[in-house]
Amino acid sequence: MSNEKILIVEDEKIIALDLQRRLERFGFNVVGMAGRREDALNLAATMKPDIVLMDISLAGQEGANTDGIEVALIIKKTLGIPIIFLTAHAGDNFINQAKHVEPAGYILKPFKERELYTTIDIALYKHAIEKRLHKQERLFSAILHTINDGIISVDVALVVEFMNPIAEDVLGYKEAELRGRVITQVLTLFDPKQGKDIFGGGIPLIDEQPLYFHDVVIKNQAGDSVIVDGSVSRIHEEDNATDGFVIAFRDMTEIKRLSDNLNYWTSHDNLTGLANREEFSFKLSEILKGNRGAADSHALAVIDVDRFKAVNDAYGSTTGDELLKRVANNILSNIQRHDMAARIGGDDFAVLLFDCEPVDAVNVAKRLQEAVLIQESRQQSMFPISLSIGIVPLDRLSGDIHSVLAAADDACRVSKEEGGNKITIFNRDDSMFRQRRGQMEWIGKLNAAVEENKFVLYYQPIVPLDKSKGLDDKLEVLIRLVNDDGTIASPVDFIPAAERYNLMPMVDKWVIRNVMKNYRTLSDAGSPLADSVFCVNLSGQSLLDESLIDVILGELAANRLPAERFCFEITETAAIQNLSYASRFIKRLREHGFSFALDDFGSGSASFGYLKNFEAEYVKIDGSFIQGIDENIISYTMVKSIHDLVNVMGLKTIGEFVKNEGIKLKLQEIGVDYGQGYFFAAPKPLLPR
Repeated sequence: MSNEKILIVEDEKIIALDLQRRLERFGFNVVGMAGRREDALNLAATMKPDIVLMDISLAGQEGANTDGIEVALIIKKTLGIPIIFLTAHAGDNFINQAKHVEPAGYILKPFKERELYTTIDIALYKHAIEKRLHKQERLFSAILHTINDGIISVDVALVVEFMNPIAEDVLGYKEAELRGRVITQVLTLFDPKQGKDIFGGGIPLIDEQPLYFHDVVIKNQAGDSVIVDGSVSRIHEEDNATDGFVIAFRDMTEIKRLSDNLNYWTSHDNLTGLANREEFSFKLSEILKGNRGAADSHALAVIDVDRFKAVNDAYGSTTGDELLKRVANNILSNIQRHDMAARIGGDDFAVLLFDCEPVDAVNVAKRLQEAVLIQESRQQSMFPISLSIGIVPLDRLSGDIHSVLAAADDACRVSKEEGGNKITIFNRDDSMFRQRRGQMEWIGKLNAAVEENKFVLYYQPIVPLDKSKGLDDKLEVLIRLVNDDGTIASPVDFIPAAERYNLMPMVDKWVIRNVMKNYRTLSDAGSPLADSVFCVNLSGQSLLDESLIDVILGELAANRLPAERFCFEITETAAIQNLSYASRFIKRLREHGFSFALDDFGSGSASFGYLKNFEAEYVKIDGSFIQGIDENIISYTMVKSIHDLVNVMGLKTIGEFVKNEGIKLKLQEIGVDYGQGYFFAAPKPLLPR
């Protein structure tokens, strides 16, 4: 007994006192006694007892047989206090009069102590259970009415029992309209992949695990299509008998539209509408992987616009852009529908010609040159426009993507060096090409730079844009090369060569060793830079180097450093082209505490589904989008869309190339977490030289 409070409503004073004595002996706390209606209502309101013992008839009132029932009903409705009736009569007439009060019990006079105690104890227990149930019902109701998922519950016959407001909004029906109807009469879950309605034969057999569905289409009451993800779960009793089903779904229509739109623009050139370099490289890589047999015959053509720089300088970038769009249109008009065209640089284009022999590739190239000559003659430009084209036949001996693109560049350069408007076919056995490919001066320079420590490390801060978020300071480690004359070479001077000749793993290992040594030096000196997370770039080639992880972990241990102070940046293109390696690489190092950023996001062909495979903590939005967000609504919208979708996944975003305050303010407005660029600071040496 926990000293529960009891109010006695009994007009016979002697009976009330006797009842009080008995109850107090049981350990109950009698907080008051009343014999009249008004007294009973006042005491119930002020004392708020746990239970009321109510006599059926109260003195001084008319209709004595029903007056107690009336008072009990008022107390029950207004205060929610359970009632036990005290009566000398238990006939059908009394029960019919009292049942709408829903009393917690009846006690017959004269009282038997065991019956009195048991009835009160059961009533208190039942009331406590009901309060908990009502609380749970209110909690679940609040949850179901506020979550962003549509919820529909049905019984075993699939008859609708409940539908929350989100489900009403998506389907266009009110709960009252569907309650009592079979759900399959109004809800169709059409799966385009399977070409059928998931509910076509009723709800499929569901065991312990829910039935999940993705990208299925439903029709709302207005006839509009809505794309949803969701699940169907079975409601079952303790004996595993099915009691009904819960259908949960989320409207993915707008997110799907945004994702498809972003995927398109991140794989296509904004100016010409052709595929961009990253998308083209991805497709070329896939072709080379599948180009196993001698019967496969495709060709790659790299196209350069002759005298484009002169046109751009003389007439301005707007005219130059129009010229590039005309060239792109001519390319599309003169290749087969299944061929693939891309803009891979400023005035450089590339075409993948499928099922095409070298002689046919030359004919296509000639058509392209003629079409451009005819088109540009109408423009009456002071600079004659033509195309220099290099062709590489693609067969089982072509090698990897770097070799093929290097060969195509070589062939295109030969066409350009011979005066332009030429077509050159790459021939790996030709002495001219062997000589050009043999001039690999960068191989010696890069090897010497590693052996003689001619590389130096710079850094650029990555600044939290909202201090209230409590984000860690970060910096990106950058590499420079000291030339023999003491000048500093930028990465754009030597990284392409390192990638072309597969020297990036060697360079990346040098960077890792020296970054960790420098961090140890800065930390020991108490430098504030040691409070930042050091972000280190890794190339796609390095992801394939099985020894790199051992180098990283070995240097970490040798310098006694915490892994949490280092973040590795991997470009989205490199990550996708080496998907399985990248996933394993990231997983192993994250287990040790390293974090990861997906770099240049939006510049390649990645979809947002890849992000969950890489388990990165940060996404660096490509600078080509960031640079124009203070002036271009399309750039702003794309950056905001990327941030919003990435943020839903729980990742932090970093905006690159922040060159002025206007861009910074736009990033803050969107909610991007970090900014990086010359507006904050130019790159500086990590250690004094």
